[in-house]
Formats: sequence, structure tokens, C-alpha cells
Amino acid sequence: MTKSILMPQVGQDLTEGRVIAINVKVGDSVKKGDIVAEVESEKATFEVEAFEEGTVTEVCFGEDEMAIVLEPLIILDGTGSNGVASKAASSTDKKASAEGNAPAAGQLGSPLVSLSTKLRSTPLARRMMKQHGIDIGTLTGSGPGGAIVQRDVEAAIAANGVVSASASNTAPSQANQTISIPAREGDTVIEFSRIRQVIADRLQLSKQTVPHFYLQTDVDVTHLLGRRAERNAAGGTKISVNDVIIQAAALCLREYPNLNAHVAQSSLTVKVDINVGMAVSVDDGLMVPVLGNADRLSLAEIANQSREAADNARRGISKSASAGTFTISNLGMFGVEVFPIINPPEAAILGIGDIRKEPKVIGEGIAIRSVMRLVLSADHRAVDGAYAARFLAQLKKDLEGHNLSH
Repeated sequence: MTKSILMPQVGQDLTEGRVIAINVKVGDSVKKGDIVAEVESEKATFEVEAFEEGTVTEVCFGEDEMAIVLEPLIILDGTGSNGVASKAASSTDKKASAEGNAPAAGQLGSPLVSLSTKLRSTPLARRMMKQHGIDIGTLTGSGPGGAIVQRDVEAAIAANGVVSASASNTAPSQANQTISIPAREGDTVIEFSRIRQVIADRLQLSKQTVPHFYLQTDVDVTHLLGRRAERNAAGGTKISVNDVIIQAAALCLREYPNLNAHVAQSSLTVKVDINVGMAVSVDDGLMVPVLGNADRLSLAEIANQSREAADNARRGISKSASAGTFTISNLGMFGVEVFPIINPPEAAILGIGDIRKEPKVIGEGIAIRSVMRLVLSADHRAVDGAYAARFLAQLKKDLEGHNLSH
């Protein structure tokens, strides 16, 4: 039976990554947990871990080649099937094209569809071009084999101030234009690094195309902090408040699945797995490692995995094998509230503020309580205000009553 090791999602905003090392060759045996390759994006280096076992029969991409996210990188125990991309198929297609014999429909072995003998593009790039009314003939591809990829379309959008057809009736043509005042003597001009530019482009695209709305609530975490202190004092894995929030949010998403979803221009894909991303500040940017199936993890497992993921992120490495479905951004340690920007294509992101002491009415008296603010940013295309409000109210209730027993 054919099994594939896929090119990981090298950052939720990227569709391809560069292969920098292949650690196996045809004929090698692979076991679960083996690091079979390393790939890189604009943001970080990613180790590719095997989640299947078998014998390598094909390595689909070589070192320094660009691989497409979630497409097979290595084939085990058989040959490629079901339209799987492979170098052999790609070579066959190129030969057929050179001879003037284009492969028949359904026989194309690559996700890069040839629109002519010169112009090729990824599925995501084609969707974006259609959405924004961009002629493929006006673009120059920077992907594998000169293919047009997501960043090429985004560059055209930014350069030309293009907006989607659905937004053109309401958004001014100047929406993507920026105001620039020439630097004066003594000013310091700092060019964006690659990671800073990626973040800038993605967040600009999110704010311009995603109809954000925000809801906030205060959570009384007095009892939670006490129970956490007792648990940590008893020994074992140390639990942070953030770990508790990750678990509570993941479990709550089971009841509110439309917030655990990916949003497209005209559809909502509710994801079967609950994969929670946690925003981690790194040098000159931000990474979002993902805890796969977070709703099935114990608090100790979340604590261990989140700590490892954060440490790896700060070293520029990600081992996340799952695409995020919901993100949590915690800036409480800085004593501020956060109104986070949604990470497309996700439907929502949860911001965590600081924990502060406040007087609260308890029964007939007043007591000083520990209060934490939560801010939910949601995509109005995916959910309405009442649905998001019910989710936030349930999360508040769950955190205030969390017993930290699992």
C-alpha cells in the first residue's frame, strides 16, 4: 500500500517551501518519528517527521527545490498514485510538452497546472487571480519551474492596488496605497527582513479582506490561579495559565465548530481536527506553532508540547505537522490587552490580556479578585455576533470552573 510523507504546512500563510536536506534515499527503511527531511520558508526551518512506516520508493523533490505544501515529499512502499506529484511524472509532462503532446486531463502529475507552454500556476494562485481579476499573462512566476505562486499574486495586488470584484463596489481604489514621506537627514530607514515582509503582507491582506469583529469579556481566574498553584506545588509537569486556556478553548470549539474552520470567498470549511496555534514572538517577527488535536490532549501534554514548540520557534525551527484551525495570542505578560488580527484562512483568533486585581461584588460584600480579559476576533463571513458571544461566554464559564484535573 502506497503511503506518503507530505510537505508540511511551513507557516499557515505559505503554499511552498524550499527543501534544504533529504535524510533518506530510495530503499531506506523509515520508522515513525524519523526526521526524513528539512525544509525552510521565509520564517523558519522545519524538520519533517515521518508519521508513516515503510521503505522509501521515491523522493519527489531534491535539495534546493521548491516543494508544494501538503503534497507528497517522499513515497513509501509503492509508486505514486491518485494524481500524486512526483519528479518522474513532472519529467514526463515536460517531455510531452516539449514534443507538443500535452498529457491528457487527469494525467497531469503535478499540482502546478500548465495554462500554456510558458505559464504555470498553483491552485491557490489561480483562485487569488480569479478573485482579484488579475490576468495571468501580466505576472512573472517565482515558483518551481517559473510557476506563478501565492507571493507573486500578492505582490501584484500590493503593487497595483487591486481589490476583489466583490469588494470593488465598496472599497476605494486607494485601499492598498500607502503614504510615504521622504526620510530626512538623521532618520533611520530599516528595510523589512523577509519574515517582517511576510508578516506585513499577510496582516495587510487580512485586514483588507476579512470583516473582523471583536468581542471581549472578563474572566475571574482567582480560583483557577489557586488550583494551578496547588497542582504545581504537588510536583509533576508545571502548568501555565496559557496551557489551561489552550485546553479550555479547544474543548469549547467542539461545541462551536464554525469557529474551528477555514474561510474561503464563498464557503466555510469546518475542520474535523481542532489544531490550536499559539503565537510566539521571535526575533524580528512572529511564529505560530500548532498543537494538533489539542482537544484530545491532557493538560500535561499541552504543557510539554507548547513549551517545546515555543523553544523550537525561538530557535527558528518548527515541527508542527498540522494546519492550524484556531489561534491564541497571549500578550498578558506585557500588561496590555490585545485585539489580534485573524490569521487567514482561520475564522477566529483569541487574544489574552494581563491578569489584574479588581474589586468585585461577591454576595453582599466586595472582594479583591484576579481578573483576566479575553478578546475574540472573528470573521463575520463565518459566524455572527451571537454565535461568537455564546462561544466566549461558554469559555469564560469553563475557565472559571476549570478544576485542572486532567
